[in-house]
Amino acid sequence: MALKGLLNANEPGRICDIVEAGSEFEVHPDFSWVDVPDGTTTSDTYNSDGTITKFDITALPGFAEHGYKVARQIAYSGIGEQLDMIFKEVQATGTISNTGAWATHIATVKAEIPKDDPAAVHAWNQAYWQSISGNI
Repeated sequence: MALKGLLNANEPGRICDIVEAGSEFEVHPDFSWVDVPDGTTTSDTYNSDGTITKFDITALPGFAEHGYKVARQIAYSGIGEQLDMIFKEVQATGTISNTGAWATHIATVKAEIPKDDPAAVHAWNQAYWQSISGNI
């Protein structure tokens, strides 16, 4: 399938819309239609040489420093659930250990969402959103 991207001369590189070739519509002179490859999205950037730079969320300022925090908050689950894990372990064993359900849960989250690996954080986010929406 051939695609056309709509560009705005006032916002160089920004792809405003994407349609199948032949579905273009009349636009203001500040806009123009260009060929774009399959898989192009409006989040990507159209370069002056006609190439596309794919959007990379991990390259956004702050993602590497802060993205893991949000993902871990989701993965850790609520404080009530964590306290329940600790309570059940104390009731069953009389103590909290580094191999109990809570400690294992926290260690698993930290391993799956490492703060020094933005690509792993993004992969976890995508898997999580797919698991709850089924649309990604």
